[in-house]
Amino acid sequence: MTYPTSPAGRFGGVHTIMPTPFTDSGALDLPSLERLTDFLIGLGVDGFVVLGVLGEAQKLTEDERDAVLTTTVSAAAGRVPVFAGAGGAGTEMAVARGRRMLQLGAAGLMVAPPPVQSDAVIRTFYQRHHEALGAPLILHDYPAVTGISLNAELVADMHEAFSSVVVIKLEETPSLPKVSRLRALGSNIGIVGGLGGSFLLEELMRGADGIMTGLSYPELLVQIVGAWFAGNVEEAQRVFYGASPLLRYEFQPGIGLAIRKEVYRRRGAIASAHVRHPGAQVDDAIRAELTAVLRACGLEGA
Repeated sequence: MTYPTSPAGRFGGVHTIMPTPFTDSGALDLPSLERLTDFLIGLGVDGFVVLGVLGEAQKLTEDERDAVLTTTVSAAAGRVPVFAGAGGAGTEMAVARGRRMLQLGAAGLMVAPPPVQSDAVIRTFYQRHHEALGAPLILHDYPAVTGISLNAELVADMHEAFSSVVVIKLEETPSLPKVSRLRALGSNIGIVGGLGGSFLLEELMRGADGIMTGLSYPELLVQIVGAWFAGNVEEAQRVFYGASPLLRYEFQPGIGLAIRKEVYRRRGAIASAHVRHPGAQVDDAIRAELTAVLRACGLEGA
């Protein structure tokens, strides 16, 4: 299995959770998806994840999901790996979905735990993915969305037992104690943060290997992670604290996706900021606030 790594040799770097572009009428906009893929590669990201929560996967038909994945893989053209959000409430269905995504070109799968708060059930769920597919698995640890917690001991055990379990996208809040706990257990699993990048600097300080999130200026994350692993702590701090107003503003429940799409629209990467119903849309007040935030971060027009 191949994937971008941190200097420690673990799955790491900066991976963008990609939004799915639509037209103003809500139709799938594949030309914008191709343009967004090329745009993000030009910003230096190490990989993509499509069909996550940010990608509105739950609002896509199966044919549309296939189209998003194949279009992104084709546009990436091997320059960076494309991972796909998979999983599901039923183990067999989740494995079948993952197999389909791998057949369509996904380099690996981001899989949230099943909706049962049981270590034994969760372990079996990921074991069956490992045995059936053998592809890199990204554990999506986001209890606020999934309703399920992955304890550090279980995560460390699965990484040791199943070679496919290479990384955890750690979004349990607060995220920092779990980063420390996994490293205290001696686990060598890759740890990438999420949560819009709000705690990236502190996660790196505690032993994380990178970030996997949907910030609309991912080059800032590239700068922070690159500076940190180069030993330039002051530069990492400068960029992180300078970007903090945007990290805060974008990561708003309910409207954050629309804000990120609006930024990508302004940057010329997609044609429309439309979010499929029942998602919220940007309005004039949000546009004005966003302009002020970008100006404060020195990003207006960037």
